[in-house]
Amino acid sequence: MKYTLCEKPIEVTSNFPWDKLFPDILWIAFWLLLLLIFWKLIKGTTENLSNRLKHGSGVKIGSFELPGLKVSAGSEIQNQHFQTSKDDGVMDKIRSDLYKNLKCAMTVHKIFKSQKDGQLYDILIYQIPHKGSNLIQVVSVDYYFGHMWDKKVFTTTDRSNGFAIATSAYGPFLCLTKINFNDGQSTTEYRYIDFEMGDVAAMTKQKGEEK
Repeated sequence: MKYTLCEKPIEVTSNFPWDKLFPDILWIAFWLLLLLIFWKLIKGTTENLSNRLKHGSGVKIGSFELPGLKVSAGSEIQNQHFQTSKDDGVMDKIRSDLYKNLKCAMTVHKIFKSQKDGQLYDILIYQIPHKGSNLIQVVSVDYYFGHMWDKKVFTTTDRSNGFAIATSAYGPFLCLTKINFNDGQSTTEYRYIDFEMGDVAAMTKQKGEEK
């Protein structure tokens, strides 16, 4: 049996339209590269927007505006929506005992619009004395914010600065404050770090900025 060689090779052709598909592949690659480059910015913006909506903050993009959750005197809050009665002495005693146990050291806080990525507000938490009192009896204050701060306890002994501590957050949280006195005793106070005054919160001052 003899085999013969073809004088002319058989040409194998393809009907797949590579010339038309190639520009589309380039465009897809371009957009994927762009997404990769700006992924952190897109992710941070999306998270910030999600957090603002979740916590009732307003959002404005161009002419589109979504107002935040607001409770105000104009929200049909009238005196007839609650009733009054005379305290039988129980609540007054609780209030007086709180003043006594805290030795008139009160936990307060201020919020500032944050300039940190992914955060809504910078928060300053500190102690102030009730009217007619002082903080001379306080030696240190322990602050605890929970698992989002790795369950750390932050202790300050700076009486001259109101035992202040600063942090940042994208949502309200419960602050547990342990106030330690110079007689060896301590008491615990709770404060909900809310963002209700967010609409009028000032911006955080940068380092070196004039006061």
